[in-house]
Amino acid sequence: MLYKQRTKPKQLEGLQSLVSRLSSTHEKYRFIQDELYKVRVGYGGEQEYDRCMKEVYTDFPHAILHDLSLQQNGVQFQIDSLFIAPDRIIITEVKNIADKIIVKANPTQFLKESQTGARTVFRNPIAEVERKIHFLNSWLHEKEIHLPVTGLITFAHNNEILIEEPPTMPVLPNYEAPVFFREISPESSMLSKQDIQKLAHTFLTHHQDYNPFPLTARYGIQPTELKNGVLCQSCKNAQAIVREGNAWSCPFCGHKSKAPYEKAIEEYFMLVGKSLTNREFCGFTGLTCRHTAKRLLTSPLLQKVGTRKATTYTLTK
Repeated sequence: MLYKQRTKPKQLEGLQSLVSRLSSTHEKYRFIQDELYKVRVGYGGEQEYDRCMKEVYTDFPHAILHDLSLQQNGVQFQIDSLFIAPDRIIITEVKNIADKIIVKANPTQFLKESQTGARTVFRNPIAEVERKIHFLNSWLHEKEIHLPVTGLITFAHNNEILIEEPPTMPVLPNYEAPVFFREISPESSMLSKQDIQKLAHTFLTHHQDYNPFPLTARYGIQPTELKNGVLCQSCKNAQAIVREGNAWSCPFCGHKSKAPYEKAIEEYFMLVGKSLTNREFCGFTGLTCRHTAKRLLTSPLLQKVGTRKATTYTLTK
């Protein structure tokens, strides 16, 4: 049974906004574009895995939670997908790589081979899963839950996968994952159906959405290097202007919107900081009238903190 669906990564939306506000000549523009591509592709692979997992029907009770994020010992760790069976928990790490995959032994290495035959080593996903198993075991131990945790690696594309020696955990294409889970034969019934439901709800209670913001600090970019203005959400290349009361219109494509500044507010918190002042809002949006800015900052997106010159705004929880 599915207990948690996957949601669009916050980082994906943030990177899209960062690309739109960086000059194409900025020294980190290409790097940010590459980051955006990797996050978008990774999310696409995870969505494909989720579609495949809809085919999982078993004779034993189980729970599936996609995109689970937990904290342990001050470390936040994210699990692409988690499967609870009566006798174990299985962590799945989903990779979206289009090339031929080669798994070498002694030491274990993962390589991707392009159509030209060029080989490149990429980060060992088994090591990534083992790290998450370590933190999850510690998390479970603190809650006096004693259940073995194992791992699974899947690839989103129908890759050719060449494995020299069997690795320490299964490596499969996404479409084989349903068969893998259907063929599980629980060796014991450590957890009843009710126990599995209770554990799934415990995971949901402790889930914390990963927050990568603000991205300028994360990627070493100065907020002053961003384009200011209320950007058109249709063509992304112009600052919207106010016309006829509250109507905003893009001078490039003519797109009209009633409240595009709300998107600018969201972008500020994704890119720049965790609190906002009237002056900072004016600087980010290009507004020249602080009274207009004050009126726009009454948005339901924000909550006001302090009074007069000490007033700041934070996102509504």
